[in-house]
Amino acid sequence: MAVTTGSQQLLEFIKFLRGRDVPISPADSMDAVHAASLLGYADRGALRDGLAAVLAKSAFEESRYHEAFEIFFGLPESRSPENQIPPQEGSEDPADQPPSDDQSSANQQQSPQQQSSALEQAANASEALTQLMASPLLRALQNGDEASLAVAIEAAARDAGVEGIRLFTQRGQFTRRLLDALGETVLRDAAIDLESHNRAAFEELQALREQLRLRARDRVERAYLIHASGDTEEFLDNTLSEVKLANISPHQMIRMRKLIERMARKLATRHGRRRKRHRRGQLHVPATLRASIATDGIPFTTRWKAVTKRRPEVMAICDVSGSVAAYAKFLLMFLYAVQDVLPRTRSFAFSSTLGEVTDWFEELPVEEAVTLVNRTYGGATDYARAFQDFADLALSDIHSATTVIILGDARNNNSDPRLDLLAEIKSRCKRLIWLNPEPRVAWGSGDSAMLPVIHHCHLATECNNLRQLERIVDKLLADSRR
Repeated sequence: MAVTTGSQQLLEFIKFLRGRDVPISPADSMDAVHAASLLGYADRGALRDGLAAVLAKSAFEESRYHEAFEIFFGLPESRSPENQIPPQEGSEDPADQPPSDDQSSANQQQSPQQQSSALEQAANASEALTQLMASPLLRALQNGDEASLAVAIEAAARDAGVEGIRLFTQRGQFTRRLLDALGETVLRDAAIDLESHNRAAFEELQALREQLRLRARDRVERAYLIHASGDTEEFLDNTLSEVKLANISPHQMIRMRKLIERMARKLATRHGRRRKRHRRGQLHVPATLRASIATDGIPFTTRWKAVTKRRPEVMAICDVSGSVAAYAKFLLMFLYAVQDVLPRTRSFAFSSTLGEVTDWFEELPVEEAVTLVNRTYGGATDYARAFQDFADLALSDIHSATTVIILGDARNNNSDPRLDLLAEIKSRCKRLIWLNPEPRVAWGSGDSAMLPVIHHCHLATECNNLRQLERIVDKLLADSRR
């Protein structure tokens, strides 16, 4: 395994891991540096396993870690079709010009000794070429000096700032910068001079330039994998999390599901571990006096009144009519993604009539259940009938530890939405949260009943993208632990 620097490269690797969705704290980074100093960098397997024990804390993180380790530390010595990054449509690479057919055939016909003598003969007739032949770069290329080339490329990479690459389409731009920092322009000018009067020397010099270009491109691709791929993924995820859920296209659903799973894991990590709080509460005097009988009335052992706490429960009521169906889909997907820390969730769906769909989410995959919900309960909106159906089904089950979440735009076709039933729900539950996908400026316009609805909710907020939904569920989980 080729290692250029010790701790600095390890810190770059940790940054690479973070870009691949492996959370690493500063304390973890310090432990990794300490482990690497003990293990050394000579034994690749020992370093891989030692760092895995420090940095990978779950099966998911372990799989991501091993994949990232092979990419970062296992870059092949030579280029092959398997390890090349495929070109993308619309990408520009001014340095990526393949050799011509004439050049390839000439290289095949000439032996290395013949090529070398041709360039040396041309150098004898030109003072400029004589100076070129004496340059360390050209000597290293001719002699195949891997160590000297690696040192020169790394130094030029620092001068060219290849760590600043952020987009795949910048590959050609940074390859050109790296070649310029290496001094490749001198080779290019010499090739231009030789092309017209010494074809054999020109072909040899072009072959050496092609070797140098491939090495420079490999170094830029490595920089992209390390510094840009994680940033690009993070940029795409951040952009997608702030797009309106109704605008998510089908081809983005795979990334959207992964983003929801990642957010759910983050919330589970934050809220899943319950802290023990030693709260004594109120003194239980009779129990304390009974316990002190054996010590002649001296209360060596105190007894405290136990506080029985109900487990939190969430009831999600989702409008699945055409205008807000997409938002309901993602709300239900998100709630059921955090079931490890929010296990008691009951789901209800409505357009006109309302029904409980909890069993569907327990028996079917979430996406299939959402599709079935939309097909069964989709239609025109009738909040009055939906609230009445909910009261008949579940009003008696609401208690002081219940959080009710209603997702809808509160547009009821200018009919009475039965806010008295909403007020009854609020009086029974711990929190009543109304999520409206419409912007606040549209609340109360047209047939919207949102303005009077606000007065019957503990919280009414705009929610039309995944970032807003994450914040709301985060607050819900935090409040449920109090």
